[in-house]
Amino acid sequence: MRLVLDAMGGDHAPAAPVEGGVLFARAHPGHQVLLVGDEAKVAPLLGKLRPPSNLQVHHASEVVEMDEHASTAFRRKRDSSLRVGFELVRDGRAEALVSAGNSGAVMAGGLLTLGRLPGVERPAIAALFPALKGGGRCLLLDAGANVDCKPTHLAQFAVMGEAYVRARMGVARPRVAVLSNGEESSKGTPLTREASGLLRRSDLDFVGYVEGKDLFSGEVQVVVTDGFTGNVVLKTSEGVGMGVIGMLRQAIERRGGLAEKVGAMLLQPALAGLRRVVDYAEYGGAPLLGIQGVGIVAHGRSTPRALFNALGAALAMAEGGVQAELTRCIGRAGAWLPTHPKGKRATDAGVSD
Repeated sequence: MRLVLDAMGGDHAPAAPVEGGVLFARAHPGHQVLLVGDEAKVAPLLGKLRPPSNLQVHHASEVVEMDEHASTAFRRKRDSSLRVGFELVRDGRAEALVSAGNSGAVMAGGLLTLGRLPGVERPAIAALFPALKGGGRCLLLDAGANVDCKPTHLAQFAVMGEAYVRARMGVARPRVAVLSNGEESSKGTPLTREASGLLRRSDLDFVGYVEGKDLFSGEVQVVVTDGFTGNVVLKTSEGVGMGVIGMLRQAIERRGGLAEKVGAMLLQPALAGLRRVVDYAEYGGAPLLGIQGVGIVAHGRSTPRALFNALGAALAMAEGGVQAELTRCIGRAGAWLPTHPKGKRATDAGVSD
């Protein structure tokens, strides 16, 4: 497999992508990593790391910056690392792309370069959350690609999320829910109520509404919402997880006695394990489901370790037949899913990381 890594995407680019790419190439000698970016900036970093032969640089002279309008910048900057990377996937010269850059531009690139899967109106960013039961995971989508959604979009997210969890995570019958402000069917908004009505007619294991706390319970494996809400939930959860760890450490340090120091030493393995569960770097990145190819949206603050894991997620998705299962399930859902005429482009509705 050949994997594209956007060398210019992210807060710590190009250093973090270069190091993460080198680490992955060393660990996976049977696969190739294509670092796409400004060769004049990438080459000196590579010289210090002694990269293996299965890592190559593909030059691209421009960068889509984090604060630029996503679809406009992607169209205008024809030699951007993100655009060149997606074109490599489109042309069959690579099987997947990973970027920690402007998430709206990743969405735009997937749509404009690769296109949608047949029957998909809006691709979605799918984010994994840790769950309490059995070390499981809950998939939330959309986590930031689409601010404004229709009920059919949420229903399509549910179909894609359910297919992904089965194909990628091995859950035989994922339980699917709509995120709301209460479990009662009278709660929610017109969007959530109409989406729930559609999903009740589906062949999915749809359980109705869940609240935000249920993302971590392990009772459901797929939760759908609009991209604005999903992005707020994602970033709030990241902050809470790391904040709890920080507050525990502060409380121990403030007391400062012998008992507290001994307790802190004993707690170190548990705290390290908790950090691994809540740290976004362990998950690497979120797949962009619904495009005709594999695209992974990594966190803007991604470290080399996070990008190493994002490349691993891209490889697993490219090898695991996920795209074929997504296509099959969306096609089958056409029996109960209504469609709408094309309106505002999804690329103009993205939430940037």
